[in-house]
Amino acid sequence: MNRADAVLFFKGRVALHAILEAAGVGPDDQVLMPGYTCVVVPNAVLYRGAEPVYVDIDPATCNLDPAALAAGEGTGWDPDRAKVLVVQHTYGLPAVMEPLREFARGHGLLLVEDACHALGSTYRGESVGRLGDAAFFSSQWSKPLTTGLGGWAMTRDPEFDTLLRRVASSYPAPAWRESALLDLQYLAYRLVYRPRLFWAVQGLYRQLGRLGLAIGSSTGAELDCREPRDYRKRMGARQAGRLQHLLAAADGVIARRRKNVRIIETELLKHGLPTATVPEGCDPVWLRYPVRVGNKEALLAAARQARVELGDWFLSPVHPNPDRWDAAAYGRGSCPEAERAAREIVNLPTHDRLDPAEIARIVAFVATQAEPATSDHNSV
Repeated sequence: MNRADAVLFFKGRVALHAILEAAGVGPDDQVLMPGYTCVVVPNAVLYRGAEPVYVDIDPATCNLDPAALAAGEGTGWDPDRAKVLVVQHTYGLPAVMEPLREFARGHGLLLVEDACHALGSTYRGESVGRLGDAAFFSSQWSKPLTTGLGGWAMTRDPEFDTLLRRVASSYPAPAWRESALLDLQYLAYRLVYRPRLFWAVQGLYRQLGRLGLAIGSSTGAELDCREPRDYRKRMGARQAGRLQHLLAAADGVIARRRKNVRIIETELLKHGLPTATVPEGCDPVWLRYPVRVGNKEALLAAARQARVELGDWFLSPVHPNPDRWDAAAYGRGSCPEAERAAREIVNLPTHDRLDPAEIARIVAFVATQAEPATSDHNSV
């Protein structure tokens, strides 16, 4: 990615909000999205006064199901009100784009890629982020590249790029104290984090965030789907400097993730576990490697005790909200495959802090502790 193409924001979710603002999304409008996402995505829609409309996922890929979209499944969308279709490349697996592009064109929708998981992934030889009308990325702690927090928006439309940059210029930069605190968190993360410290670091981070001693990924207001007072910010100068440095070295990061995934898949097959489904034309750079299990909650608890890094994405159709789905305008039962995936899927890390021995330990733990998924979909 060319750094000059990116419009930079304090968080990836703010980049989505800016895209919606530049597109003129407002009250009475609808934004279609997969019913298997982070709550910050529908939040950006809600903060514009618009309505998120959820569409079920394909259980084989966990990406938005074109058949469900065409059938109008979900909480119901109005062709006269819908303005945007958000397509997520879940876990780094590119969505199959042809039917989604055709649908967006046929209904006059702005096609926005949620590429936060998928830096470096390609679809039919084209990089994610360049498959729709606009895209947003994240450089938050758990993403392919991390600046601590951060994100950016992209478009290949010069007119829309001008609108995006106008929106970004209206957002303030983070305060000096906020930037300094983020610098310290970033330094601590680089010095301290190791796979076996995953649960301890996660717990400490959340505790410090609650005490106001760290900048959390999400505030309590966001988890309740309310807009925080200082939500709309562009990226700070030091964040931007880190991002430029990381993007210059991104090919090496991508290569290491690909190498780790080859080891993961070899270990899964050795233990008789299924590997992920990858549709033709998709070349993922997996951010996390998904596995379906029948005892997700118990497995995660055991992983914490054993100091095994294992992710819970997504805990619900609007992660991490466990039950307040209505706050994000999600109707329970509207996306059954998404709800089933949230009950069944755990994910394995692919980052560059792993070595082959640790990968083997993680997969062996899953193989010995996991129960088979109750659904018919044993792979994603």
